[in-house]
Amino acid sequence: MNKIKSMMTKVMLGAMTVTTLMATSAGASAATTQVSTPAPAVAETSISLKQQAQPAIQPMTIKLHKHVTSSQISSQVQTAVDASALNLDQQHHDSQLK
Repeated sequence: MNKIKSMMTKVMLGAMTVTTLMATSAGASAATTQVSTPAPAVAETSISLKQQAQPAIQPMTIKLHKHVTSSQISSQVQTAVDASALNLDQQHHDSQLK
């Protein structure tokens, strides 16, 4: 009797599984509809560029008459940065006074 009961339980569970899968598949296919939208018309465009002579690149040689060290360049850059920061600080201070 137990064997028949377990066999019937397995058959019922199998049938319920198949039914659920089929219902899910039917619902999914019903939910997705095929909508055909026409492709937008593509306008043909053309671009015409004027043919201009390209200037030739002429490399230049820069000759330094005086030897400059990296510390001198660094000092000049730092001075320029400090002056710029001071100028911005002054502009900020002036705008607060208005």
